[in-house]
Amino acid sequence: MKYKLGNREVSYEAEGQTIAGDDTVLLHHGIDLTAGKGWGKIGYTIEHLFEKNIFNDFKQGVKQLLISLWEEAGLKIGNDFKLEHYHRVADAANLHYQAVEKTKLIPSEKFPVSIKHLEERISEICGHALRVFSPTFKQSYFHFRVIRPGQPDNNPLHRDVWVEENADGINLYIPIAGSNENSSLAIIPGSHHWAESKIERTKEGAIIHRVKFNVPAVTNILSSFEIARPNPTENQVLVFSPYLIHGGAINLNRDETRISMEVRLWKK
Repeated sequence: MKYKLGNREVSYEAEGQTIAGDDTVLLHHGIDLTAGKGWGKIGYTIEHLFEKNIFNDFKQGVKQLLISLWEEAGLKIGNDFKLEHYHRVADAANLHYQAVEKTKLIPSEKFPVSIKHLEERISEICGHALRVFSPTFKQSYFHFRVIRPGQPDNNPLHRDVWVEENADGINLYIPIAGSNENSSLAIIPGSHHWAESKIERTKEGAIIHRVKFNVPAVTNILSSFEIARPNPTENQVLVFSPYLIHGGAINLNRDETRISMEVRLWKK
């Protein structure tokens, strides 16, 4: 799969059987939490996140949480450690993958501030009462995405709803460190309204560079398209539809790891 991120052409090769979809528009059979919004056509928006005092607690709590999780994985972290320099202490592949496992499916009780602050803010943005609670797994959780510079750590292009339990909600991308125009999440605007027949993808979770991903990977798009790289900054949140094609966001920074928090919410 070849595509452009800004002026840079990038690509990946996904292993596994590929399939082409039919004329179904998955969003037409699900709950569209972007409907009726000014950003509903493109499928995403960047919004202010927390009040200043809450954000200060959030920022401090995030760093403490990440450091504690990484130290459990065996990373040696000094007193002057900066989150964006994660790759300097996790240069060995085995340490990186151990650290990544620690940052997945974190119970919401460990959220750096009360999860209610987040639920209330995103409910306000979307115009629906939402909560961080998976209807499928009956659990409340969040996770971090850690993308080292120049490494194939990022998910391939995909729709979250190709994994059924991700349907009907809304996604959040919260920049934590090293997130900028060279590293932030990539999105194909408006693709949440595409029929499946416009896309070829792997049948199962993709394998790329011998790494298995939970999501299938887009292997071809049967029309012209452009990829946007929305760039939320500190104390902003990227809110986007799980029906959008997104991912493929290789970190083009020279010496900064991109760290983001990812959260999903559904209607109460």
